[in-house]
Amino acid sequence: MSFDSFIAIDWSGAASGYSGIAVARCEGDEAPYLVKVPGRRWTRSAVAAWLDRELSAGLKALVGFDLAFSMPYEVDGYLAGCGARDVFALWDLIEEASGSEADFGAAAVPADPRFAACYWTKGTMPATWKLRRRQAEQACVAATGTHPETVFKLIGAKQVGKASLTGMRVLRYLRQRHAGRVSVWPFEKVSGSALVEIYPTLFRKQAAHGLSKLRTTGELNRALRALGSKRLCTRVALSDHDTDALISAAGMRKMWQEGYRLKTVDEQVCREGWIYGVPLPNAVKAAA
Repeated sequence: MSFDSFIAIDWSGAASGYSGIAVARCEGDEAPYLVKVPGRRWTRSAVAAWLDRELSAGLKALVGFDLAFSMPYEVDGYLAGCGARDVFALWDLIEEASGSEADFGAAAVPADPRFAACYWTKGTMPATWKLRRRQAEQACVAATGTHPETVFKLIGAKQVGKASLTGMRVLRYLRQRHAGRVSVWPFEKVSGSALVEIYPTLFRKQAAHGLSKLRTTGELNRALRALGSKRLCTRVALSDHDTDALISAAGMRKMWQEGYRLKTVDEQVCREGWIYGVPLPNAVKAAA
């Protein structure tokens, strides 16, 4: 299997007025570049519409989203026994609980009485709140030295829960629209384009930059050079979201070139998901 493009999307779960989405792309051996925003800024709906058009046109790409594709799966299943027994049923449940919020919003989900006890949404940690992490987040500790947040902690600058809920709605939309053209890894065998979960910190560390954000074009180009990529030629100021998307697109391409493949994995990972580039546990056979 080969891909025409490597696309990385720095995501946002904010309710409104956000500017935290960036989309970057690598093609061939060229430098990564930012995909032009359709309007003043990217929205979740605009990203979904753009990918919909690209996939409809026959795009064969590895597409990375900076969000968690699933949730911890425990003895009682997802969301402390909500009834969903696989990730696609979980996405259906989130879609239903979101109440069809505009722009793939999902603010209603953590407020839903069925799930509220799982979430830490304000103030100090609730006495009844339980820390739940996926295997993927635990593996990131060894891979990057960082401690990714659980999807159930919805406070603080590092929280990923809101982005993940909105992202799951977009993933569901794209999968339904493009059955047979796109696969979501590691939940299904990959053919055509593939949607994968990414963690930009992993690529910054791989590029020997460390854990801090890339703040300047100079820092970005040094990191790109470490990943074997051509430099980015631009005089335009770049945000942290831009640089995260750009280094992730280059990092995904580099890892693919070095042999990181989309493998079939054990049952727990197939329920909880995995982060592209993090060493896989219990891979049983190559699917690509």
